[in-house]
Amino acid sequence: MKIALVGPAYPLRGGIAHHTYSLEKELTARHHQVEVISYKKLYPRFLFPGRTTIDASELKLESGAQPTLDPLDPRTWFEAFRAIKKFSPRIVVVEWWNPFFAPALGALAAMLRMARIETIFECHNVFPHERSLIDFPLLSFAFASVSRFITHSAKDREDLLSIKSAKVAVAPLPPVEEFAGGARDRSGRRILFFGIVRKYKGLDVLLRAMPRVLSEVECDLVVAGEFYDSVERYEAIIRESGIEKNVRLENRYIANEDVPALFEEADVLVLPYLSATQSGVARIAIMNRLPIIASQTGGLSESVTEDCGLLVPPGNSDALADALIRYFKEGLGSVFSERMKRLDSASDDIARVIEEMAEEN
Repeated sequence: MKIALVGPAYPLRGGIAHHTYSLEKELTARHHQVEVISYKKLYPRFLFPGRTTIDASELKLESGAQPTLDPLDPRTWFEAFRAIKKFSPRIVVVEWWNPFFAPALGALAAMLRMARIETIFECHNVFPHERSLIDFPLLSFAFASVSRFITHSAKDREDLLSIKSAKVAVAPLPPVEEFAGGARDRSGRRILFFGIVRKYKGLDVLLRAMPRVLSEVECDLVVAGEFYDSVERYEAIIRESGIEKNVRLENRYIANEDVPALFEEADVLVLPYLSATQSGVARIAIMNRLPIIASQTGGLSESVTEDCGLLVPPGNSDALADALIRYFKEGLGSVFSERMKRLDSASDDIARVIEEMAEEN
């Protein structure tokens, strides 16, 4: 079957580009002919707080994509449509994550519908993490020509169905197999916070929990990821809390080849998110049998089960401190890492859903 994927891909960086790579790889392994339409550029500079959108990793997650789309240039939307129409796919899968892309992707979906080419939107987030009043009209336009969707949590499915009547399948995000490190019993005392640092991820909640944790347990925290929020704000919390010796900040985009070692060396991943729909980071941890302590919010409540970790109320530093103290004092790292051997990484769920939706045409 011919399948077209529309989404960011190498040399663009980030979790969704990684997912495009993994999905293309899985669909190809299932004997489909796949063509990837990517972006020439993503965000204008004023909307992007990072240093660069280009992935300079030595480990290149290459999917053979055509860099075609520019979200601010309608000419490229028609160019992408013509490339897809020439390929003549059975179905098109479009990666969705932010209303900024609504004009481009909504227009592309409308052209594909007029050409009678079925389209699926795969939603990493239905709504953005930081919402605005313009989100609803943008989503309405983007989703108008689409009747089939994939979300990565039941919570996101509910959000989608609250604004549109559609066929929505739920499939967990697959991990990137190249991010697998060496699994172990996690009996040490290293905490990992991983990924781009933004306000909704609650790093400040974790930092404010650390003094109480350190008063009872000797441990250290590694914060690995580029700061999209003010790094000075977090450095001030660290200084005021007197935890400088126990916290290491790696304020950089983590290269692909460096990811496995970070997950191998850690003893617990902490996701203190204030809100969440799903987490690709959680899927990497589960693949590596690294236990998780996470906020009980959104899709995290679905990912972090009793087999792989603990849940705490979002925004509550005291509850998070209690969970970390219990985790280390009761030796739960070894317990959870053993239980996680039976968890399925679900690497092919999305591919199977795409096949099923294509067969329904």
